Amino acid sequence: MNARTLRVFAPLMVWLTAAGAAAQEADEAVLDNVVVRNRLYEPGGHLEVSLGVGLPLQTHLTAHYFFDAGLAYNVFNTLAVEARVGYAASRHTGLARSISESFLAREDKRVTDELEDLWQMNFHGVAGIRWAPIYGKLSLVSDLPAHFQAYVWAGGGMGSFKRNSVIQCSQVVDRDQGVCDNRTNLGDRDSASEDYWVRETRVAPMVSAAVGFRFFILNRHGLRLELRDWVFKDQYRVNLVRDEWEAGRVTGESARSPGLTHLVQFDLGYTFSF
Repeated sequence: MNARTLRVFAPLMVWLTAAGAAAQEADEAVLDNVVVRNRLYEPGGHLEVSLGVGLPLQTHLTAHYFFDAGLAYNVFNTLAVEARVGYAASRHTGLARSISESFLAREDKRVTDELEDLWQMNFHGVAGIRWAPIYGKLSLVSDLPAHFQAYVWAGGGMGSFKRNSVIQCSQVVDRDQGVCDNRTNLGDRDSASEDYWVRETRVAPMVSAAVGFRFFILNRHGLRLELRDWVFKDQYRVNLVRDEWEAGRVTGESARSPGLTHLVQFDLGYTFSF
């Protein structure tokens, strides 16, 4: 009797189980669609302020660390205009310092060209457009989706730049050891308070482009993850004569096609909407 009952109800149990699983999947799909379609926060019409820190993704002769503040107005949910200002703390890398120390003793480089991509950005300001066509969510834990916008950013502005040469030393202290500063200990570059490498400064236009994600937190707060490229025209001199620059005279000529310098950074930022 039990075996006959089992044979009768077994197909029904299988059908009910399959139907329940299909219904659950359908509910989850509907929930996902509703979550994405019904935005928990719509930025359109709101002002937004932001703070960010940028770290270099690639370094060659210089390394930059960006500190920026921004003000944006969201014209629509997917479109905003934004202005950013900030300062980049910059330095020469170990490769640049190694080149500078080894170059002074090279007699085969009495006529040479300056190196590319040595300009270091300091103060800067840009304005641009942010387009965020994608709105979505990530399910971090059950019933707690993280809503985000994926966006692209493009704009331009101005920046102040400085350039410290790694080959033009106006006052050679020790040629064999590559010393071009007032260090008190020849073996310790940190003991120097001043160096004698040729310096240049300028203010120049630049453009910037980025891709990133904005994650919404408690409606008004947000977290920004961004990959940004700062682009400006390089500038350096060629056919430099060592005897001329060591005598304190300008030498060489400007490179005709200096190319572009790219500073690529990863930016982590905080945003607040009014």
